[in-house]
Amino acid sequence: MLLCSLLWLSQAWAAADVVLPDWLEQVQQNKYKKPEAMLQLAKQYEAEFGRWPEQVQAVWLSEVAMMYEVLGRYREQMAVAERGLALTADQKNDTRVELLYSMGFALETQREYAIANDYYKKGMALAETLQNEKLIIQGLTNLSAMLAEDNEDPKALEMLKQAYDRAVKLNDTEMLASVQAELGLMYTMLGVDDEARQFLEESFKLFDQLGWTKSKMMVWYNLASTYGFLDKQEQALAIFDQMLKVSLEQEDPVSLYFAYMGLANTNRRLKKLDSAIAYIEKAETYLPFLQSTFQISEHHFIKAKIYRSLGQINLAMQQVDLAAQQLDESKNASDRFYALHFDDLRARLYADAGNYEKAYRTLDKFFEAYIDLQDNKRDMDVQKLRLSFDAERQEARNQLLQKDNELQALKLQEIERNRQIQWLWIGIFACTSLVLFILLLWQWSRRRRHLSKALPVTP
Repeated sequence: MLLCSLLWLSQAWAAADVVLPDWLEQVQQNKYKKPEAMLQLAKQYEAEFGRWPEQVQAVWLSEVAMMYEVLGRYREQMAVAERGLALTADQKNDTRVELLYSMGFALETQREYAIANDYYKKGMALAETLQNEKLIIQGLTNLSAMLAEDNEDPKALEMLKQAYDRAVKLNDTEMLASVQAELGLMYTMLGVDDEARQFLEESFKLFDQLGWTKSKMMVWYNLASTYGFLDKQEQALAIFDQMLKVSLEQEDPVSLYFAYMGLANTNRRLKKLDSAIAYIEKAETYLPFLQSTFQISEHHFIKAKIYRSLGQINLAMQQVDLAAQQLDESKNASDRFYALHFDDLRARLYADAGNYEKAYRTLDKFFEAYIDLQDNKRDMDVQKLRLSFDAERQEARNQLLQKDNELQALKLQEIERNRQIQWLWIGIFACTSLVLFILLLWQWSRRRRHLSKALPVTP
């Protein structure tokens, strides 16, 4: 045990002694603000990789993996994170935690939740050993996502609540923005759309302050989608229009995809089907840039809905089948839940085509799967936890409001005191001026009397 402790300390000291090149520090500081430019900068030095100290190599791999994540290039993120983990196998430092989280996230995008969860747990355990609060908060958000995907909503929400409390205590803008973005998604999944909107709006403001455009764009998409769920389609449309404008300016293919996709789905809800099909076809040109199997599945599912609205039943059924092919229902609970949408739409399509027997059988399958997955106790636990969390947040808001009111009252008292002092000085000045004026008047009168006595009298 003592030998292990000494080994860990020596590794920590070695990491502390390493001085990163200026260009790599620049990459660290700006990777979320300018990921494309920083990735290009990091790649310029890749040929020198073998000449760097091992810790610099590890940091370079970690930073490149994170930039691939921001850019939505998850397969490349996975490959780089794998290299980094092999390099840092015997290390216990922040870089190792970041690489474990990167690997987990890349696997999560490919729906490999069990393996992703293992990486997240390893990263979290090391973050706690290192007592790095930011990495612990990040670990809590990662693990909560895995719990939500495994249909463990009460535990997921409890974990996010812990992350939120820690982020508030740490008063770190980056962590607050990230946690509230996750809470917004969680509340959307739970169907609590108004609360979801509040979290997402706050997250958007914070990412805007940080200048993290990519993160802001994803929150923008989720916020607009939430407006859509609230049946505020015009507000959703306005956000997607803004998102499209920024995406075109930045020539960002992933953001362009989501902007066009959002416009397509919103126009579908507004029954503007010609616009909906035009936008989804534009989105499809950017589909090859997407490396998330869930997003590809959702693309085909929404396209199926548009085709159904247009009365093109066969094309709609083809799109539902393509959507289902992206998911492995036997592997993940969340995939089984999402697959319920496919059976529901298939049943409706069969009915539209007049094949009522198939429609009935498919709908029967849908209800059986729904009852099997439904858990009323879990739903009640979620509601209790959500309400207690909301009550705590409201109490915190009330305390802040009370402090703000007290501060405002003190400011008003100070203003009133200053006003009284100002009037006092004005009064003193007025009295002094009046006395001086009387003295001057008295002197002037006296001088006139002297002058009148001194003048000779004319006979």
